[in-house]
Amino acid sequence: MAVLVLVGCSLVPGGNEGGEGPAKNVDERGLRTDEEPLTRRFPGLGVPVSARWQSGTLGDDRLVPGPSTFWIDAVVELEPRVADRLRSAASPTGVGQPELTPDVAGEAPDGQPEAVAGLGHGSGVADGWTVEAWLVEGTDTVLLSAIGE
Repeated sequence: MAVLVLVGCSLVPGGNEGGEGPAKNVDERGLRTDEEPLTRRFPGLGVPVSARWQSGTLGDDRLVPGPSTFWIDAVVELEPRVADRLRSAASPTGVGQPELTPDVAGEAPDGQPEAVAGLGHGSGVADGWTVEAWLVEGTDTVLLSAIGE
């Protein structure tokens, strides 16, 4: 039994961009700008002005067979009325800063991200996805980090 535990622990991939948890493997499409996959999964985004995002799987698919856990990291410029709706929602306490992939994080505007509800923080789930979202202070840009199966 002890051997199984040690072997199992050795299969857990390293951290994610310096954070804790499995590595984010970016799919072959790289940085994307199409909005439909985001708005289909997260209708609270409305009709975005623009979006830059990446997706992929968590961990090492070669080592752990079975269903994959998917992730999406995005920087989405919202219509002002949608951003105002998110801004007016109560921000949850204790939500950390976004841990986006470097390519997506490089698309974020300067400014302090503030956690917002309405895209998953309140309930934690949007259509099977665990979602965290932050509005960048002084902008209509939301940073989104989601995990789903």
